[in-house]
Amino acid sequence: MRLGLLLALGALAGCAAQQGGGDAAASLEAAVARLPAEVAEFRRGETTWVERERPGFGAMVDYAGPSRAAIAAVSLYDRGQGAVAPNDPRLPGEFSSAVSDVVAVAGTRTSQQIAERDRFSVPVAGGAPMSCARLEGTYGRQPVQTLVCLGAAAGRFIKVQVTSPSRQVRPVDPLPFVAEVTRAARG
Repeated sequence: MRLGLLLALGALAGCAAQQGGGDAAASLEAAVARLPAEVAEFRRGETTWVERERPGFGAMVDYAGPSRAAIAAVSLYDRGQGAVAPNDPRLPGEFSSAVSDVVAVAGTRTSQQIAERDRFSVPVAGGAPMSCARLEGTYGRQPVQTLVCLGAAAGRFIKVQVTSPSRQVRPVDPLPFVAEVTRAARG
């Protein structure tokens, strides 16, 4: 009887910890762990735990497309502003900031230019779609294309960025990667 009571109290304490801020790091680790080793021909690379140095900035997982024809980064973060819901009113502003950041970074490099071409949604099975922007430009003399997508997953923003040469030896469609990696992060 006493052992059962102790186990029940322990379970309740665990639930309370999950509801508080003390479990934020554990839930981030769980969300990152759900990201697959391979998805839509992209293979998972290294994980950078930005959260440890800059709370609110989460983690970033690198992916490489088939034959390295594309590179991708999947970021999960909350900017320290609390849980992000699937239809969170902060999503449109964060999406615009994500796109602007990519364009601004390219503008600081003398050999890189990039501009937004269009915006659209990518459906994700079992959840809200991802907002995406297609960017085109050059890196040196090489024409490139970048896809920046943003949505919500595991109570955080999920940002997926995929970059590839415009003229690919082996064409890579980033949209299945965006949809599947987002679905995996959402659990």
